[in-house]
Amino acid sequence: MRKSHVFLATGLLSVGALAVFGWRFHPREPPSPVEAPPPLITAPPVSLEREGVQVRFDLSLRPRPLEAAAGAPVQGTARFALTDAKSGAPLQGRRVLGWMSLRAPDAGPLDDAACKERVKTYLGGLLATRAEVDLNAYWFLTLNHDQSLSVINPQIAFDRTKLHSLVSVGGEVADWAMLKDRSALYVTVPAGNSVSVVDLERFLATRTVRVGQRPGRVVVAPDGRTAWVSNDADGTVSVIDTAAHAEVASLKVGDGRHEVAFSDEGRTVWLTSTEDDVLTAVDVASREVLGTVTVGTGAGDVAWSSVARAVFVAQPSTHEVLLVDPAKREVSQRITVKPGLGALRFDRTGRWAFLLHPKTGEVDIIDAARGQVAHALTGFAAPDSVTFTDAFAYVRNTTSGRVSLVELSTLEGTGTPSVINVTMGQHAPSEARDLGRSDPIAALPEGNGVIVAGTADRALYLYQEGMMAPRGTHLNYGREPRAVMVLDRSLREVESGVYSTQALVRENGTYDVAFILDNPRAIACMEWKVGGVPEDAALSKKLPLTLTPRFDAKAVLTAGTTTPLRFKLEPTPGMSARPVRPEEIRVLMFKQPGTWQWRTEPRLTAEGDFEVDFAPPTPGQYKFVVGVESRNIDLGRLPHFTLAVVEAPASVTASASEVHR
Repeated sequence: MRKSHVFLATGLLSVGALAVFGWRFHPREPPSPVEAPPPLITAPPVSLEREGVQVRFDLSLRPRPLEAAAGAPVQGTARFALTDAKSGAPLQGRRVLGWMSLRAPDAGPLDDAACKERVKTYLGGLLATRAEVDLNAYWFLTLNHDQSLSVINPQIAFDRTKLHSLVSVGGEVADWAMLKDRSALYVTVPAGNSVSVVDLERFLATRTVRVGQRPGRVVVAPDGRTAWVSNDADGTVSVIDTAAHAEVASLKVGDGRHEVAFSDEGRTVWLTSTEDDVLTAVDVASREVLGTVTVGTGAGDVAWSSVARAVFVAQPSTHEVLLVDPAKREVSQRITVKPGLGALRFDRTGRWAFLLHPKTGEVDIIDAARGQVAHALTGFAAPDSVTFTDAFAYVRNTTSGRVSLVELSTLEGTGTPSVINVTMGQHAPSEARDLGRSDPIAALPEGNGVIVAGTADRALYLYQEGMMAPRGTHLNYGREPRAVMVLDRSLREVESGVYSTQALVRENGTYDVAFILDNPRAIACMEWKVGGVPEDAALSKKLPLTLTPRFDAKAVLTAGTTTPLRFKLEPTPGMSARPVRPEEIRVLMFKQPGTWQWRTEPRLTAEGDFEVDFAPPTPGQYKFVVGVESRNIDLGRLPHFTLAVVEAPASVTASASEVHR
């Protein structure tokens, strides 16, 4: 029996014996009795008809947990049910946007004209016109070269600043993966032999999970219960329980780097090893090794095709793609391809496998239904990754600033597939410090475009299908984005004709629910009354803290001169809150218009009093903004101030120049 491929027989081996075979066990305390969740706060749905569409809306709220801080929002589920007004048939596959805005006590319902104007302002994304409850939120997450993650809100026009948060993970990152419920992000940090857990509600690194040596790839299982981490320096793969954020097993599967794929609707995981000659099959639920398949040393990417019902393994050493029968656990077919194999990825249908050849600038496309290379495309520039929408495959070229779009509908037949090249930025990705292992392109929630990490340009490019150039650019504020991901909390179809998302509500009252549908084009507003939110969450416009400036906001500052800005953060009257720590506070200074910005943590001068030193680089108008994520206070919710800065007198400038010579 090989040490790296152990079959477990229940009750036959002691824990000590199993540890010899590469398993690490972690004592777990008996689970606490599971209490039934409190009943939802619900009300009958409201409905109306527009443009031949029957719209039904309802919002269910779950009472806030007793341990939640005062002022914390109440979480709920918002749902729009859409049917054809005549036939009653559900409207599927539509794009739905929605907002909830708290109505003033003396205001009445919105008429059609006011409703359309309200929706127009929301679509503009201005901070001053944000709804209390945004049902369309999504963020761009970037994996940066400087041990940080950027969180960019593409929907908010906060003057020209869209950087919502910057998360430090304590080391250079190898890979990342989002949990299925979108509550957290797992980030592998090789130097720390750990996985950082990033809370995607507060955008903070909240804990560290210790794993094996130099973790690399991390993949979340289809059922969302476990994450599988390749430990590239000790021949193991760690299994993390995503509910407890803890390692529950470590499997010895061969030395070197590992790639991960799931088959049989997520029941089996397949693990490669670059230094061993086998592909290991593991039962996801029990984490028992089911068997191995000899595939030769140096196996690369592994992927599952639901069409072929086979596991595809890239084997660079023999210039082949191996098809593995998951039931027999043996190689059933070998497809000869060109030398220099790189990434292997399937489109969303599971039929078309894209095999990249970085050195020769070629892409082979394998038809999994027929088990053969259907197309051999040339003209690429060191391609290294591919991402899919329903209509296109997006291939990144690393020695060129262009992205190549392969139209998937043209892959049928023997004709040459359609390839469109779109320039994304001024610099080739290869000009950056490093390209990383994670995907540099991510599909947008709308389904008809992507966001591209312009690594060397230190920017993100927003592309919509059908255009010949990006339709927008988001700066990454001096950081090289090695990878990009979309955190989508927008309305999505959860069952036929029903579109739902999570909603955070902070205040009781009557809300205007604004709604827009893409097809047929319909805009409507309806009324929803919220009761049951704890009163402490509604005090002082939902904020548990009050900001008071200790500086003169009307004073004129001088460029190049350091000025201390002192402010006070204290509990809002009537609300209890523990003292705020400096590390909880984010201070943002940015110039408007322009791209210059500065983020810092203040220093504590007295209990509740904080201070930062601000040295504006050039004359202009600067915004002073404070946020406290740990108290559910995002940037922009507390009062913010505009500071005027003028040019330093010539004599001062000359003196400063002398000092710095």
